[in-house]
Amino acid sequence: MDSLNYIVLLIYFLGLIAVSWLMSRRIKSSEDMFIAGRSSSWWLSGMSTYMTLFSASTFVVWGGVAYRSGIVAVIIGNLVGISCLITGRWLAGKWRQIKINSPGDFIAVRFGKTTVDFYTIAGIIGRGVHTGVALYAIAVVMSTLMALPEGHFLADASGHLSISWAVVILGVITLAYTIAGGFLAVLMTDVIQFGVLITVVLFMIPLSFHAIGGIDSFIDSPVLPSTYFDFASGEYPWIWLLMWTALNTFQMGGDWPFVQRYISVPTARDARWSNYLVGILYLLTPLLWYLPAMIYRTIDPDANPEQAYILMSQTVLMKGMLGAMLAAMISATLSCVSGTLNVYANVFTYQIYGASHPGAKDRTLIRAGRLFTLAFGAVIITIALLIPFMGGAERVVVTILTMVIAPLFIPSVWGLLSKRITGRQVIWAMVATYIIGIIMKSTLSGHVNNQVLESTIGLLIPVIAMTILQIRGYVKGYVCPGYEKIEAMTDPQADEAPYDSTLRAVKSYSFLAINCFLITLGAIGALLAYLLLTETYDQGVRNIMTNTCIIIALLIAIYAVYRVADARKSIKAGA
Repeated sequence: MDSLNYIVLLIYFLGLIAVSWLMSRRIKSSEDMFIAGRSSSWWLSGMSTYMTLFSASTFVVWGGVAYRSGIVAVIIGNLVGISCLITGRWLAGKWRQIKINSPGDFIAVRFGKTTVDFYTIAGIIGRGVHTGVALYAIAVVMSTLMALPEGHFLADASGHLSISWAVVILGVITLAYTIAGGFLAVLMTDVIQFGVLITVVLFMIPLSFHAIGGIDSFIDSPVLPSTYFDFASGEYPWIWLLMWTALNTFQMGGDWPFVQRYISVPTARDARWSNYLVGILYLLTPLLWYLPAMIYRTIDPDANPEQAYILMSQTVLMKGMLGAMLAAMISATLSCVSGTLNVYANVFTYQIYGASHPGAKDRTLIRAGRLFTLAFGAVIITIALLIPFMGGAERVVVTILTMVIAPLFIPSVWGLLSKRITGRQVIWAMVATYIIGIIMKSTLSGHVNNQVLESTIGLLIPVIAMTILQIRGYVKGYVCPGYEKIEAMTDPQADEAPYDSTLRAVKSYSFLAINCFLITLGAIGALLAYLLLTETYDQGVRNIMTNTCIIIALLIAIYAVYRVADARKSIKAGA
């Protein structure tokens, strides 16, 4: 890469560290550390949730699927949006109605401490592997792009940045800002990461079409398979797509990183709207993410699918912007990693350390959470280093999500809605799922579609188990005491307008987030303006760059006018 790309990356990392330091100064309590004092706006929570679903795996794994199979990758993303809308309508608000500080609080009250311990251990394993894959994926991208001088101690045999060193460097950076700034830093850096991601990807799409001669050249390309624009494929058939939708509905409804965001907003209405935003974004944006990889197939039909996105980036992006694209991929990954670290630190702090130290002060709880974050981060880094020995990124992502993580959040959602299920039953249902899943995987793999098999294991077995237990409880007329305790914890004011102090905090964090977003866009606009003045491009590329700068300038100007008007309104109200 050109030196300007490295400068862009350095500025990006320094920006993340600066934001985390600023957020650390706002942390006054453990609530600030783990749920932002319940003062996150609905759109900020939604944007953070959206970014938590992203990682370099989006570009490496699913971008590879898009290159290989076409539009079905977009449909897979759209179905996540459908799941988000379903979750927003029936589950997100219900989580906020319960007065809890962490997802672990719910598990402890609803199912008991033993179940919390089981969930935490299983979640650390499942989420640790899933997050480790994301970290490994971006390390592969960094290694591909970053050539080093011969004999450099960070280089591998090919003269590029070693994948192992890339994992360690990125892991340490994520640990630094998550430990320092807590959930506030996670929210604000998610905004920065969204700004980088959306700007660079949107910029890249017209450049990609320009490189091959336009949209018609892509649609009519003879190298694309006849099934390239089909909504399903042999690898991902309709039955798998339906199960994928159901799996993601349970994931969005019960997986701890997402629950964390539902309980961080002031009202249940905010929780619902945050998920509606994620759903809308996932209905609109997957085509944008995957188009460059799909277009690249018309340029090189024999490329490595997992490298298609970065190869297209190298083909069409000028110096500096290639660094911004790498920053975008890193952004997506760090968001996934930081969100996972924070939520499990939250559960550890309140349910494990807090339970054994009931009189602990807030300062002590914050310290315990930070130490756990450090330890769990080290585990994720170690797992990422072991991914090459676990069958590769795509295989691990799909297997872990469907066979390990899904059986965890399905009972969680079930327990939220049903009064019949006990903690012991949940543990036995998950253990049975894992045992049956291992047997089915070892005996049937190779005889049936792997994706369908794994989704069947991860979805149908726990649902069947929960259904049987539900019927048994209904027949006996049994009501779990834990459910009654949860009902007693329901906040009757969860849908009422928050206090003025909360509204002021929400407004403050919202302005701070928008500032971070527009500063990010401004930096990208400044980079493009510099390139326009110092480099030579053909007229089509110059037009794309110029239009991008104009749009960024207009957005900043509109926000500046709004802030001035808001300040005048506040002065008049105070007078």
